[in-house]
Amino acid sequence: MPPVEAGETFTETRTFRPEDVDQFAALSGDDQARHTEPDAEGRRMVQGLLTASLLTSIGGDLEVLASRMELRFQRPVYTGETLVCTMEVASVDPRPDGGVDVVGDVTVRRVARGDEAGQAGTAGADSVDEDTAGTAVLEATVEGIIRG
Repeated sequence: MPPVEAGETFTETRTFRPEDVDQFAALSGDDQARHTEPDAEGRRMVQGLLTASLLTSIGGDLEVLASRMELRFQRPVYTGETLVCTMEVASVDPRPDGGVDVVGDVTVRRVARGDEAGQAGTAGADSVDEDTAGTAVLEATVEGIIRG
C-alpha cells in the first residue's frame, strides 16, 4: 500500500439489494420488521451498520486497523438506492513503530438516477430521483492505524 497523505480522497459506490439486507440481518441479528418487510413502495430499509460498511470497505482497501468510528446517521437508506461513500484523509501522523495514525472525514450520499459513479446512463431503475440526489445519509469521523 502506498503512503496515504492528508487531503487524499477515496470513494466506494454501492447499491444495496434485499439479499444484502437479509444476509446482514442473519449475521447481525438486526431483523426488525423495517428491514424484512417492504414499505408501500416495495423497498426495505437498510440497516445503519450495513450502510456504514461502505466506509469499512475503504478502510480495508487502505489496510487501516480501525480504532474509532463516530457515526452520525442522517436519513434512512432503502434497497435500490445507489450510494457513494467519500472519505477525505484529514490527517496522517507518523508512529514510532513505522506506521501512521490516520483520521478521515466520511460522507455517504445518495446518487441520482443516471449518475452512478459519475457516469450518466448507468442507473438502476430504483435509484433516487433528482429531489433526493446528493442527500447525505451518513457522516462519520474515523480513526485508525496503518502499520508500517
